[in-house]
Amino acid sequence: MIIETVIGGSFFTNCYIVADEESREGILIDPGAQVAEVLELIERLDLKVERIINTHCHIDHLCGVQEAKDALGAEFYLHELELPVLQDIPNAAGRFPEFEGTEVPEVEHFLAEGDEVKVGPYTARVVHTPGHTWGHICLIFDGHVFDGDTMFAGSVGRVDLTGGSSMEELVRSIKTKLLTLPDSWSVYSGHGPVTTIGVEKRSNPFLTGGLIIL
Repeated sequence: MIIETVIGGSFFTNCYIVADEESREGILIDPGAQVAEVLELIERLDLKVERIINTHCHIDHLCGVQEAKDALGAEFYLHELELPVLQDIPNAAGRFPEFEGTEVPEVEHFLAEGDEVKVGPYTARVVHTPGHTWGHICLIFDGHVFDGDTMFAGSVGRVDLTGGSSMEELVRSIKTKLLTLPDSWSVYSGHGPVTTIGVEKRSNPFLTGGLIIL
């Protein structure tokens, strides 16, 4: 499996390219301000990317979607509960000059809990993890978890942004949907370095009781 990470923007947001080495078929996860670099990398690796999947629709993860759709001829995938966050993009763009002019992309396909996304011989399971936003999803391949802003190395996502619900719901999502996975599995988050399920289970203060959640 090919996994490429491209970091972009003032929020240092991670965009991921996941592809099959043989067929060169790939998917694009959360293209933001780094989309020009992402498109160049896709061309250099000779990949065929026809699907863009967003874990959620905060503007730092979404501002490059329309440009990527246009350049790749790709279709956009999202959880239906994320639509209100998507529709708030013009307001979000107005708050951050960096994202001025961000287009709201059309969604071609909705993903839901239990759906499967195939990348060549690899299959990802879609897991709904509300908390950071209502329609937040993770893509879980065998051994690799792309979890957006659900959980980070040593931290978890905020719940006070557009679409956020409560810290209780976020932690419940993490404990019931992610921490039940094997300890050795890698976690690729929307910000920060790669971590593992086991490391977060043992040391993430939001999940071990090291912090009191009010």
